[in-house]
Amino acid sequence: MTVSDRTHYEVLDADPSAAKADLKAAYAGALEAAQEAGDSDEVAAVRRAWQVLSDPVQRQRYDESIEITGRGAVGSLRDEDRETDEADEADELGEVEVVDDEAGTVPSERHALFHHVPEFLEQPTLGRRLTASLIDVITTLAVYAATAAIAFAVFSGDTARFVALVVLFEVWVVALFAVPTFRTGQTLGKRFTFIMCVDRETGNLPSASQVLRRYMIPMVAVPALLQMGAFLALFFGLSYTMGRDQLSLADRLAKTVVVVARYAPTRDQ
Repeated sequence: MTVSDRTHYEVLDADPSAAKADLKAAYAGALEAAQEAGDSDEVAAVRRAWQVLSDPVQRQRYDESIEITGRGAVGSLRDEDRETDEADEADELGEVEVVDDEAGTVPSERHALFHHVPEFLEQPTLGRRLTASLIDVITTLAVYAATAAIAFAVFSGDTARFVALVVLFEVWVVALFAVPTFRTGQTLGKRFTFIMCVDRETGNLPSASQVLRRYMIPMVAVPALLQMGAFLALFFGLSYTMGRDQLSLADRLAKTVVVVARYAPTRDQ
């Protein structure tokens, strides 16, 4: 039986009626076994199963999709599920979550990879994020180069051309990055790769101040430091590749996070 032929419960080797604490233990065991076997497809399947089944709303919908009934309404969690959710909330505040098994304790995989982020937000693969960044960088460079050539033809004198180039850079950063992120959470690259930028605490669209903080460093550094500023901006934006939680310096400054676009985010009132 292939990975796609199995239900999430079969992937975790768990009973469909299992409480969340039991599912968590099954997840830890299945993940450890998949990692020891070096099966990347199985590791991905285990993580995806836990991402769905650990959230009460997603689990309810999934159960209905595979015609599992009898778990009750989403809002009426069993006592053991409620206790587990309270423990998860403690984990959101920074406490390391562990899962007991026969070998001792296993650190929470989600805590290690994506801590301080609500469980319903799903971390994209690094390859998907890099693809999105590549699309955005190439698009921006192409548009900027084309308009810069026009500016050089229109303006004469070093000062006038320099000012024109700075203004063009700011305009394209706002138009291609800031405005789309504020409106939908997606730049062109993120739209093509089905990921989005949201508030790290709520999963909603980022506020105007968050968007400003996210793109403030590139908008200031490039005009002020020129080539060195461009390298600084690139490092600032791609710093998510340097940490396991994929939070870039821009995300840390703005308190945002990039996640898989599996839902339509709203804006806080």
